[in-house]
Amino acid sequence: MVSGRLEALGDGIFSVAMTILAIELVLPVVNGNKWIDFMHAMSQSWSGLLCYMISFIVLGIMWFGHRMMFEYIGKTNRYFIFLGVLFYMMVCLVPFSTRFLANNTLHWFAILVYGLNLSLCNLTLYCQWLYGTSRLHMLHREIPADVKKEAHIQFLLSPVVYAIAVGISFFYPIASIVIFIITPIVYLLPSKLDKYLP
Repeated sequence: MVSGRLEALGDGIFSVAMTILAIELVLPVVNGNKWIDFMHAMSQSWSGLLCYMISFIVLGIMWFGHRMMFEYIGKTNRYFIFLGVLFYMMVCLVPFSTRFLANNTLHWFAILVYGLNLSLCNLTLYCQWLYGTSRLHMLHREIPADVKKEAHIQFLLSPVVYAIAVGISFFYPIASIVIFIITPIVYLLPSKLDKYLP
């Protein structure tokens, strides 16, 4: 089977998940008409806005990785599709874990749920990549050695970093939030993959 329909399903799931992130933002309640009233209301909403921005960027990065995968994998089978469904299931949980973190920002259990969710997104997509690239009949382009090497790093870096964030959350939860902020920024920096973009 060609991979077009599975890729299209993924695009739809990403767009819905990213939209839900915005829909679930809690509107600030401004009690009064003064600047200080507005600033007080916004200060009550900072965690929700921060978690929204982190998750939106992370999902955008994951979508990019998902798209890059289909630049090389042109065919699917039932096992590849099943791995894709697992990945999409994790992606659909991101709005839930984001809201949970927004409501319990400096609590270890919320950081655990959020970090685990994002890690499982990466790991399930990595499993799909490994399965698809190990079967030559599913490829429609040769995969350069640089792409293979960089893909391993990109897929495995964030789960390791998120595991560190979860471990730190029991002692310094604010440091875990800082790690969640910095990690997607690292992925936005130029990499060896850029020269292989179509």
